[in-house]
Amino acid sequence: MTTPTHTNSGLTFWKVLGIIAVALLALAIIGPLLKGLFWIAIIALAIYGGFMLLRSSKKNNNTTY
Repeated sequence: MTTPTHTNSGLTFWKVLGIIAVALLALAIIGPLLKGLFWIAIIALAIYGGFMLLRSSKKNNNTTY
């Protein structure tokens, strides 16, 4: 039995480098997008919380004891 002495280490290197490049490119695109969406979500959550607080206080003012 003979063992192959030639491996595709050069091809494997380029595959790994390509995967790393694609991952970094995806992070470069998705990172700022998520950063912007985070602040929009925080503002929306604050508005929703204020609306629910206002609705709750109006509901409590109409009750009679």
